[in-house]
Amino acid sequence: MGKLGDEIAKVLYRKRRAFRFTQADLGQRIGMSGSYISSLESAKASPRISELEDLAVHFRTTAAEMIQEALGAEERFVAATRPETPRLGMDAIAEGLRPEHRTLAREFLLFLRERERVDAVERQD
Repeated sequence: MGKLGDEIAKVLYRKRRAFRFTQADLGQRIGMSGSYISSLESAKASPRISELEDLAVHFRTTAAEMIQEALGAEERFVAATRPETPRLGMDAIAEGLRPEHRTLAREFLLFLRERERVDAVERQD
């Protein structure tokens, strides 16, 4: 599989883990098997655009954004030095976002907070 296919596989893996889906759970949500999700994440198979759209719905994004993320993978880099100014956490990150992306980021953080709360309750049971 080509470089784009490899990068899409990485995007799928990262998003699945971020949303705490198992391969079987995610597969069930889109009408596929967990082993098929595994083959997508290992780049042994390529998703059809309709499958990518179904997956994107569960990742609260679009297929186009997932493809764009995969295309931009080679452009990412990590700075070798620390920034001179201290970081202020999420406020510093949100500062650079457009208002609609700020709203999405806030909703995602609230989702993560709720997910942590639910996980803590489940661990107690």
